[in-house]
Amino acid sequence: MEEKILDFIMEYAQENEGVPFQVIEENFNIVMDDKLKDIISDAIWDRDNVSDVIMENDRYVITCFVD
Repeated sequence: MEEKILDFIMEYAQENEGVPFQVIEENFNIVMDDKLKDIISDAIWDRDNVSDVIMENDRYVITCFVD
């Protein structure tokens, strides 16, 4: 399940400026509490193509390396 969430976040981030927590909650029927936000943020950082992850009040802003 975690991998599906991460794949969704990365695909969404490529097409949009940020990934709202509400969009993740609605798509996966989960509640994004602070602990889960931190866990997902750490998992995003583990992706090879991610250069930066910023957790704002209502969304993730993800910057990826350019090939």
